[in-house]
Order: sequence, then structure tokens, then C-alpha cells
Amino acid sequence: MAALGLRSLAFPFLLVLSLLATRSESAPQAFRRDPGHPQWHHSAFQDVRDGVRSDVRRMLHSRAEVPFQVPLEVNVVLIGFDGDGGYRYKMDAHKFEEFLRVSFPSHRPSCLETGEPIDIEHHVVYNAYHAAQPELIALEKAMKEAMVPSGNARESDFGREVPLFEVEATAVEPVFQRLYSYIFDMEDGGFSASEMDRPVPNAIFIVNFDKVRMDPRNKEIDLDTLMYGKIGQLTEEDMKKQEGDYIYRYRYNGGGASQVWLGSGRFVVIDLSAGPCTYGKIETEEGSVSPRTLPRLRNIMFPKGFSAVNERASLDVFDGQLASLIATTVEHVIAPDIRFETVDSTTRLLIPIIVLQNHNRFNIFEKGHNYSIDIAEIEAEVKKMVHDGQEVVIIAGSHALHRHEKLALLSLKPCEGIHCKRQKRMDVFMFILRLILMGLFSKKKWNGPLMCLLLVYWKLQIHLFRINFSSARTG
Repeated sequence: MAALGLRSLAFPFLLVLSLLATRSESAPQAFRRDPGHPQWHHSAFQDVRDGVRSDVRRMLHSRAEVPFQVPLEVNVVLIGFDGDGGYRYKMDAHKFEEFLRVSFPSHRPSCLETGEPIDIEHHVVYNAYHAAQPELIALEKAMKEAMVPSGNARESDFGREVPLFEVEATAVEPVFQRLYSYIFDMEDGGFSASEMDRPVPNAIFIVNFDKVRMDPRNKEIDLDTLMYGKIGQLTEEDMKKQEGDYIYRYRYNGGGASQVWLGSGRFVVIDLSAGPCTYGKIETEEGSVSPRTLPRLRNIMFPKGFSAVNERASLDVFDGQLASLIATTVEHVIAPDIRFETVDSTTRLLIPIIVLQNHNRFNIFEKGHNYSIDIAEIEAEVKKMVHDGQEVVIIAGSHALHRHEKLALLSLKPCEGIHCKRQKRMDVFMFILRLILMGLFSKKKWNGPLMCLLLVYWKLQIHLFRINFSSARTG
């Protein structure tokens, strides 16, 4: 009977524990992968893979057209544009993706060194994706906790002064990084120096927060209850109060105030509900930021004051401005202009130092005189300029000039003689003719054929040095 009583008492106890466990698991939380969670589809890597192979084959086996088409995936993550953000604005992600594809289908960077477009043109593949409501509320909660009062600021150029809050971007960056890892199914962590160049998705976060909901002065709203709850629609009076009577701006590591910032990962954040921010001179076309630089939903919803306008034309203007902003981000952030047209990707750097001399008075590679060449010091300085993992090999050698007939003949042309006298005794003077090499690459002394001959000869000598060096290493 005692054992039976213990069993009867244990059953309700286990039942209570199971109920508690069920309640704890159903607690509202963001970034949760439930069964049936949609898997991100990499269009540039999965849909156009066969096209890339055919383009590479055509380039290698035929006269390829310039520029060479290379796909570039651009992922646009819309946060707060699914009827759950500011102004309850709802955007059709598929139509916006098609609009980007038709309006900005390609991008061709230029080379800063030559000033000309490079031989590669990016075929941009856009992916537009809505962030879910729990992730939006999690971001708003992090923003609300990170806001710090910072005086007052004007809403626009001639607007009223409202309270100003500043957000340190590094404080909310981990939440955006978590969203990035959640969407693209990437590991949430840093990469080593050797893994930073691996192909990972590029993302542009377009943010539209509800400023009334995340007002740091409002302590009554519990954002945790809205994680999976229903977000109500706004009345006309609520629409007019969506700016929240305050302004917030970002500062990344104490930098300038902005509503756009580049994360340490592979994403950039463009917050349309922040700001407006101003930077630079007034009335300048380029290099400055004004309240009209980035599109704002307030100017679209109320273009003529607080009379609500729901015309399709105004919404199309906003889509066009947002698409132009994304194209500018691709041009300057994701696929910017390059500095050098050719990038050295070799693993071994061979530097031959060849000295030709017409005397045997000293060895130039030995220390102790004014003309010594320190090979170890040159190698140490070269290693500071190469990339990680590159091996530096310096080959030094001294040769007699008369053993190289062509160089000896060529070196006579830029030589000039200077007569000088040297006093041996009080009444004896000796005149000496000194030959001075004015410069091997002087345009006045060298013509085109001689320069070409010299370059061919030097390439042949370097090739012989490389063969001898390889034989010595294998032997």
C-alpha cells in the first residue's frame, strides 16, 4: 500500500513537471528554428551555376566577349516591411525583387589605377526576403535598451526640436549578426584570417522600426508579449504620431552620427526610421548627407502635410528611391571599384639581385665598405609588404660586365667621360678620364630597340636563375 501511495503521488508530480517544461519551451523567443522553417535559397550559387560553367568554357575555348559576366548575389532583407513595422507599411518582396532585376541588372566596377572599367561585369542576382515578426521585435527590444539620451535635435532643416537619442552600433551589432546567421544558416562566430575571403552571402538590411513601440521613454509596452502576438493596425491619428516625437541616430565606435552603418561581418544596415542626419556642406551635390538623402516613409505617407495620401504613384516613388539606394550600396560597398587591375596571388616571390661590375677591388655583398648591399635587410623589408603565406626568395649574384657582351656594349652608350687631374707630387700632375654612367633608362640616351633588347636579355637571365635555383632545391 505504501508503494502504491508513492506511485500515486509521483504521477501528479511528474505531470506538473511536464507542464512546466511545456510552458518554458513555449516562451516567446526569436531566431527559433521550428519544423518547416524555410531554407534560404542562394540564387547566384544554385540557379546560375550551369551558366557560369558555360561562360567560363566559352572564355577559355573561344574569343570571349569583354566584359566577362560574373554573377553577384545581393540579399535584401526587409525588416518591418510586412505590415508589422513603422506606418504598418507592407511591401511585396517578389515584386520588389523583380523591379531590382529589371532596373539594375548589372554592375561593372572600374580600376582606380587606370581609370577604365575592368574586364569583369557583375550580373546581379537579387534576393528580397522579409524578416519575421519575432526577429523584428527582438531588434526593437535591443534598440530600446541601447538608446542613450543626447540632448535635442531638429526633425528636418526647419522642423521642430525633439529629444535626441544615440545608439552605439557595436551594442546592437550582435543582434543583427544573429539575424544574419539565422537567415543564411551560418555559424554565429568570427572567422580566422584565412577564412575571411571564403564565399559567404552579402546582405543589406533595410530597417523600418516602429518608433512608438520602441520609445525608450515608454515603459508600459512589453515587447516580449508582441513576439508572437498580433500587431494591431493604426488609425489615421496613430499614423500621424508614428515618428514618436523623438529622433535616434547611430554611432559606430564613437564615430559620426548616421543612419547607415557597415557591420564587421558581411552585412550593411540602412535604417529608414532613424535620423534624419546631416553631414558635409550645405547645397552640395556630392559628398554630403541631407535629410533628403535617404527615403523616409513619412514623406511618402504624408507628402503634403498630414493629409493621408494612398496613391499608388507615391508608393512607386518610394520603391524607386529604395531600389536606387540598394544599387548605390552595391556599387560602393558590395562590389566597389578596385585599386589595382592585377592582383598577385602567387605563393612564392622570387627577387633576383644581379650586380654587374667592371672591377675586382671589392665584393659588393660583403660588409665593411660604403657600397655594401645588405641582402638580409632587403629581405626583411620585402617580407613586410607581402601577404600572409607568401614565401620570399632573394637570389643575389655578382658578375663581371665583360662576360655579358651585349650589356657591356649597351652600357657604353650612356657613359660620359670627365677629365680630372690628380697631383702626385708638388710638380707632377696626372690627368685621368673617368667614365660615369649617367643612367641606363635615360630617354635621351636609349631608343626603343635597345630598351626592348635589354628587357629581353634581363628576362632570359632571370629565367636562367630560376632554373638554377629550382635545380639546386631539388638536388
